[in-house]
Amino acid sequence: MNLHWLVLFTFIISINAQTGSFPDCKSGPLSTFPICDQSLPSRQRAADLVSRMTTSEKITQLVTTAAAIPRLGLPKFEWWSEALHGVAYSPGVSFGGDLPAASSFPTPINIGATFNMSLVHRIASVVSTEARAFNNEGRAGLVFFTPNINIFRDPRWGRGQETPGEDPFLTSQYVYALINGLQRGDDERYLKIAADCKHYAAYDLENWNGTDRFHFDARVSDLDLIETYMPPFETCIRDAKVASIMCSYNAVNGVPSCGNKFILETIARESYHLDGFVVSDCGAVATIMDSHHYTSTVEDTVAVALHAGTDLNCGDFYLKHTQEALDKKTIVEADIDQAVQRTFNVLVRLGYFDPPEQQPYRKLSHFDVDTVETRQLSLEAAHQSIVLLKNSNKALPLDINQLQNKRIALIGPTANATELMQGNYFGKAPFLLDPVTAFRGLATGHSINVSFAYGCKIADGDQSGFSEAIELAKSSDVVIFFGGIDQSIESEGHDRTSIALPDIQLQLIQQLEKVARSPLHIVIMSGSGLDLSYVRDSSQCASLIWMGYAGQSGGLAIANVMFGDYNPGGRLPITIYPASYVDAVSMFDMQMRPSPSNPGRTYKFYTGQAVFEFGHGLSYTTFQYTWYNDTTESRMSVKSLMKNNFDEKKVQVHLYRVNVTNTGSVVGDDAVLAYVVPPQKSLNGQTPPLKKLFGFERIHLNVGETKQVFFPFNMESLLTVAHDGAKWLEPGSYKIIIGKQHMHTIHLYGKPARWS
Repeated sequence: MNLHWLVLFTFIISINAQTGSFPDCKSGPLSTFPICDQSLPSRQRAADLVSRMTTSEKITQLVTTAAAIPRLGLPKFEWWSEALHGVAYSPGVSFGGDLPAASSFPTPINIGATFNMSLVHRIASVVSTEARAFNNEGRAGLVFFTPNINIFRDPRWGRGQETPGEDPFLTSQYVYALINGLQRGDDERYLKIAADCKHYAAYDLENWNGTDRFHFDARVSDLDLIETYMPPFETCIRDAKVASIMCSYNAVNGVPSCGNKFILETIARESYHLDGFVVSDCGAVATIMDSHHYTSTVEDTVAVALHAGTDLNCGDFYLKHTQEALDKKTIVEADIDQAVQRTFNVLVRLGYFDPPEQQPYRKLSHFDVDTVETRQLSLEAAHQSIVLLKNSNKALPLDINQLQNKRIALIGPTANATELMQGNYFGKAPFLLDPVTAFRGLATGHSINVSFAYGCKIADGDQSGFSEAIELAKSSDVVIFFGGIDQSIESEGHDRTSIALPDIQLQLIQQLEKVARSPLHIVIMSGSGLDLSYVRDSSQCASLIWMGYAGQSGGLAIANVMFGDYNPGGRLPITIYPASYVDAVSMFDMQMRPSPSNPGRTYKFYTGQAVFEFGHGLSYTTFQYTWYNDTTESRMSVKSLMKNNFDEKKVQVHLYRVNVTNTGSVVGDDAVLAYVVPPQKSLNGQTPPLKKLFGFERIHLNVGETKQVFFPFNMESLLTVAHDGAKWLEPGSYKIIIGKQHMHTIHLYGKPARWS
């Protein structure tokens, strides 16, 4: 979905949208039918309602802007609403009246950097509360096309900002917490809202080197599909029980996703047990024929999509061509029935047909939107997402008391950023607090002069602002450069060709280094990695912070961090590669492991030298890890572990316990990351991961305080994936790394055994 088109389409559609209308099960046309009988199973209720529709009426319900059926008392229904990190512009959402805005949290890439799944759940709970409030007041739907859980495999991808990062385990943990917060609340009888995991599957290219997402055929091995691309969707569907998934524009191994029976039926429904519906990305049914040329007629296209399991068409292809497919007998009416029953079953589960007075979610209103508590949560989330990458000689935090009667210069194209801090898929925020305003606010009362100069724009080569910035730097005691990129460089429909910091920004930094009274502080806004090796290595750059796109409170969050009112504890959820990485591997190459034409992808397989590694992040304090378990080594046999061959996520091999102590002088958070390093020679012929994350926990520690962190080590962390996608248990030594410390080794002996 193109965001600029989306905003325009939203304005047009929302004028007449009836997102807040509900069927009348008390006295309306449906009141005596089973659809209104709450004692019946939801599927039975939905099936009965669908059986009462004419064929033409059913066809109108196959698209996201579903027409009203007056004779049945069914209002028009808009299925397409958005809420990636807050209720967002979309055809089902409108802002105005008592609901002029919704909470705008940091983007998912920021939330990934927190490594805090309880925070994820709290944010999702607020988003779903506000979404329901919007729905109750006629300004949003009940189904929200979120989250994006594709793996951020390539730093050039324009939509990596929508995801929590590059790691399948982190993304799986994120989606589990998120879906529970979105779909579940105080009333377990009903879905709070219906979420939608997207984009299924292997979607992570917008438009690169002449091929766009509508034409791209992702050639993915069974190994990479099972090990990397599918785990978040497995968690979303099987464990979190999401109400819907979205099939993507791209093809997977020659078959368009929305016509791919293997991934939609065999994997999603039969293996992962999807209990919900499949919606196409917007226009993706049409691309089966028009872009991928997988079919040659409209009637065959409808048949391929419906038979694969695409129940709902975002677009109008089904509306225009389903009757023709019926007439030409490429489908039968039962195919339509199945699709409409699946979508209406979710509406029943949402309480769409039940009396409002018995549903707590129907009582939510504008009083539950943008509250004092949600504003505090948005600031907390922004705080936790900020990553301190460099801090030479403890240059940060700035001592506000020692800066009295002095001057701070904020220079750079993102220093006064507002909407930029929302990333993409955002809504109208209640406020957007930019860094300049926040710094000035905190400086009030301390006789500190905070001045601002653009210096340059984000990416063009115009140096006309250099002289003003240089003069300001000369006269200032502290110089903070705010740089990065924006949606003109990374966005939906737009991949990058370079991952370097824009030349104009680097040139300005180098000029500022020559005149500044003390080393610079650098702050970067971006939703993806930039080669910051110059800043990392320069002795004239004292500190470096990545703040992502931090949402409505981003400016205050970064000011609090730099002045020491908050101790940063975020960690990178991505690998930051050198700029040369883009010349070493094609975006079309979906392989994760290194090859002669691929240096490997993500921290698990990258064989080069990262600028900053996945999981990197500094603090103003120090932490010490001590091993609590009785032994640093253990031996076990493959045969003994194979006795528990049922669910690798539930078979616990070990429970690791680590004591973490704050040994510094500042209160702070520590995100404790646990990795396993498998034997570096796999018996199934595949290159093993260099290491892989199996646990993490963010903790808050006062000075001198110790807390114990528990890491269950389950069977899935021991398994290797073979070329055919089969999972194996292999003998060898498996090292357990907590942070960067080798804590334990598991010696597994015996013969290799196939797990599944």
